[in-house]
Amino acid sequence: MIDEVQHVEDWDLLAQFAQAYRGLSDALMDQIALHRSQAMLLCKLYVQDGMTQSEIAQQLSVQGATVTDMLQRMEDSGLVSRRRDQDDNRLVRVYLSDTGREKERSIMEQFLKLEGAVFEGFNESDRAMLRQYLNRALTNMSRFR
Repeated sequence: MIDEVQHVEDWDLLAQFAQAYRGLSDALMDQIALHRSQAMLLCKLYVQDGMTQSEIAQQLSVQGATVTDMLQRMEDSGLVSRRRDQDDNRLVRVYLSDTGREKERSIMEQFLKLEGAVFEGFNESDRAMLRQYLNRALTNMSRFR
């Protein structure tokens, strides 16, 4: 049975990890002049170009207005373009520009640095277990809301 001290230690460890990971991610994204959320959006579009704004909001777990503001800044910077869907004029789809594709390569370089720092000394089995545990924890948290 886990006592109260262990509960507090677990909470503290998770909070420290989340804060350290976020801080390191932010520092690496600062090196390529992007905010972490913009980097995540570009990576999502790299995998699935032409997503709608609502799909992006859902995948990033943010409000639609937040995505609209972010996309406006990114469009002004030449990273993405927005176009009406050819089949459904109500939908706006978002596409990576050539500049956005180049920036995505820089993001991947930074994420590989981050991955190397975080997973140093982990073997593939350790990483697979961690993925399994984190996915289970995320599923648990999504049911909590």
